[in-house]
Amino acid sequence: MTTLIAFHEVEDGHVWSKAWKKGAGSRHEMFAKINVTARTFHDPNDSNLTGLIFEVPDMVQFQSFMESDEAKKAMEEDGLKVDTIRVLSEFTP
Repeated sequence: MTTLIAFHEVEDGHVWSKAWKKGAGSRHEMFAKINVTARTFHDPNDSNLTGLIFEVPDMVQFQSFMESDEAKKAMEEDGLKVDTIRVLSEFTP
């Protein structure tokens, strides 16, 4: 299992957070298809600065999914500013 922290800016934090509201059609459901779980965060002083902690069982599958049309469409719909994405991977020294 790989733990990732991803953070990025979005056009509208309220739109982004609605997409992550648990239930049918949510981003949680979308990632569950590849057995990935996510926890969501936002800057309390700037709701357009958002982040996630992902638990990823298969990084190859995750990376492939993130390059898929489905993922790209979701990022566009959620107003993600793709050029601001930063990802950190947990490591053990």
